[in-house]
Amino acid sequence: MYDTTHETGFPDDDLRRLMRLIVRAGGLLEPQEHGGLRISLSEVFALGELGDSGTLSQQELAARLGLEKSTVSRLAGGLERRGWLARERDPANRRFYRLSLTPEGRAAVERIGREFRATHAALLGALTPAEREGLVLGLTGLARALAALGGGGHGHGGHGNDGHGGRDGHSGHGG
Repeated sequence: MYDTTHETGFPDDDLRRLMRLIVRAGGLLEPQEHGGLRISLSEVFALGELGDSGTLSQQELAARLGLEKSTVSRLAGGLERRGWLARERDPANRRFYRLSLTPEGRAAVERIGREFRATHAALLGALTPAEREGLVLGLTGLARALAALGGGGHGHGGHGNDGHGGRDGHSGHGG
């Protein structure tokens, strides 16, 4: 089923082959149109986290996305320039930023979410019940294996983050 026998270069196995197909078919390496908005995958995930949570510290968002603080700072700056994000100093600790969606940001989340719900329904509807069960089982196992390897984002090292904002958002500096 899988083959990682190459001793040099990238592995030649099912995981790489399937990930390549998914990334290419989904156009995941370039910004895409979602809900009529051109947006990167990082921006989509950031908007999703903020849409689910309301307000997050920049640290909390970094932990949830598995990204470095500096990357999230740039990401937040881009969302702020688009008018989708309000970034304000935390009154309890002025070293930290609190991030929240603006009304325009909430509207973007609704537009993108509506498109994703339709896309997910179409994709899952095209699968047999057994394929849907296999997909959930396989992706759950893959997520567990990645977490066990410390794959919280940052290449193959990561921080061992559980992907659910397990940090308090106030450890470290700035943010």
